[in-house]
Amino acid sequence: MNLEGVKKEVYQLLGIIRVYTKAPGKEPDRTEPVIMREGCTVGDVALSIHKDFASKLRYARIWGSGKFEGQRVKRGFQVNEGDVIELHI
Repeated sequence: MNLEGVKKEVYQLLGIIRVYTKAPGKEPDRTEPVIMREGCTVGDVALSIHKDFASKLRYARIWGSGKFEGQRVKRGFQVNEGDVIELHI
């Protein structure tokens, strides 16, 4: 039996991704990801953390799916599996 293969397939069928947060000047916290739906944006991640983050968000920096590591992005930027996001309010 290929249990690992089944786990990966179920995970993909759920349509969820893991996104990690990072405080400015610190290392990313890879122990507790933010679980989001595929296709979500930086603004959606900010809202899932706290409504004040969403309303006061100026920009974010992203590692993973950005063109450059630590790229500055706006709230409409779509995040991907395993991205690290640093929110700036």
